[in-house]
Amino acid sequence: MIPYLFVVAAVIAVIGIISAYKKAHNAILEGEGDTAKIQSKFFLHVAIIEALPIILIIIGFVLAEGQSFTMEDIYIPLAIVIGLFIFNTFIVFSQISQVKHLRQLKQIEEHTLNAARGISFIAIALANAVPIISLVFMIMITS
Repeated sequence: MIPYLFVVAAVIAVIGIISAYKKAHNAILEGEGDTAKIQSKFFLHVAIIEALPIILIIIGFVLAEGQSFTMEDIYIPLAIVIGLFIFNTFIVFSQISQVKHLRQLKQIEEHTLNAARGISFIAIALANAVPIISLVFMIMITS
């Protein structure tokens, strides 16, 4: 049961950050304001979203102390977290390909393409941070 705390933390982080990313990404593409302000708002949302997953990871690590888990206990949680990596990367790269397509049709400017691409790669890193931490902690609690 404890390894699933790490999974829940990863799910909350990935879903939350991807939704914040999509909102910021669309705001950049639609030109709803200064790119720096949109990115600042995105980082603020990410900080708020990551608070609960960090607490869940700490609780999971504290509860796992003194207990022993085998690799068989974490196969399914590991598979779910790895699936989150794939999901996150697929979503972001599909958004990037849409932006490239819009640029080829000359519907957006080059600077908009660069801003959208920049926030996309930042989103990949931020959305994968909690799953990486979850993977490390799940491996650490196995004996």
